[in-house]
Amino acid sequence: MRFNVIGLSLLVFSLTLSALDDESELKKQSDTHQMFLLRNALNEHPRSSDFYAGEVACAFNDTPTCEEDFKKVLAAEPKSTAAKQGHHTLAYAAMREGRYGRSLHEMDALLAIDPNDSDAKDTRPFIEALSQFPDQAVQWTGPNKATVQMDDGRLPLLINGKKASYFIDTGANLSTLSESDALLFGMEIYEVKSTGADINGNRVLFRIALAKSLAVGRIELSNVAFLVAAKDAQPFVDMGPGQRGLVGLPVLLALGSVTWNREGAFEADLSPSRGNLSVANICFDDLNLITEARFEGHAYPFVLDTGAVTSDLWPKFTGIARDLIRKSSTHESHTVTGVGGGQKFESTSITKVALELGGKAVVLQPAHIVETRQGTTSKWFYGNLGVDLLRQAETVTINFRAMTLQLDKSARQRMHRE
Repeated sequence: MRFNVIGLSLLVFSLTLSALDDESELKKQSDTHQMFLLRNALNEHPRSSDFYAGEVACAFNDTPTCEEDFKKVLAAEPKSTAAKQGHHTLAYAAMREGRYGRSLHEMDALLAIDPNDSDAKDTRPFIEALSQFPDQAVQWTGPNKATVQMDDGRLPLLINGKKASYFIDTGANLSTLSESDALLFGMEIYEVKSTGADINGNRVLFRIALAKSLAVGRIELSNVAFLVAAKDAQPFVDMGPGQRGLVGLPVLLALGSVTWNREGAFEADLSPSRGNLSVANICFDDLNLITEARFEGHAYPFVLDTGAVTSDLWPKFTGIARDLIRKSSTHESHTVTGVGGGQKFESTSITKVALELGGKAVVLQPAHIVETRQGTTSKWFYGNLGVDLLRQAETVTINFRAMTLQLDKSARQRMHRE
């Protein structure tokens, strides 16, 4: 029997090139923070890379799988660029979950590989300060659901046993309250030798405090970390005592799945949800919650920010809406308000932009495309979607177990069944 050596060699060469092409495409999607596309590519080539599988697992809130995948990467290449990125991803996953000691451990491991990493050097003092707090934990009695009635869009809470009502803010990396509310709830305030930036890039001095308990109905969280804002900081200036705060991502994540409707009914559901990764339409990019929205038949990633009163589109959106801009647009100044105050940006205003969000058709009318990038996040994503879009639905569900955003039908049916 004779073997076609040349044909076999060409086949091997072709397969090698295909593998290199796949790896190159995965790297491109990872480098540009396109986790939905990376998820789709890995579905076609399962287990092609522990590193990229770990990234996707962390992005879609499967931390145990993420840690297992990165453990293999770290064992094989402990000082590599992949290891450094693995420590980065694990540090932010732990921070989202209120495990600040673990977050600091991962950040220090990253800096051991690259002592000059600017992001890690800037972030470390803040994480070190938070690491003095015990890990956030959740407990409940009776059924694993809690239903409460919201107060004019605010979520009723008990913080250290005292009543509060705070807005839900998926755009808040940490729950936030004013200095006056921190004192009202008997919380000790700690200074942090670090500053950060709000959505506009304004520098903000960090202070932190710990709530020993935070309850939503029968669900109680312990050791909840808060950022402490100055007395005159936005958006708390015109709010009353016990209302000067925001419920941020680590608390919402701990509540499992959250649903609210126009009538003000709010439900937190800790039931395990078997998510289908292929249909998940929300994910994490470090401390940002990202969702897919469809524009003119194509899906694009946006930041989902329930703390934003209005939605803003970012410069990247211009590239997919040139025809719409050409037909109907004007130039104007548009104010974006963050914790550090408001800032005016030059913007392109479009009469109407139609999107599909969480399975529902929604409309931005008018829509503002901010012409200047607001930090690095706007480099990767198409805009910041706020409550002006979510209010067009009767019911909103953000399920952090299945990693889905659902507007109206399925969420409403679920609440009615309960």
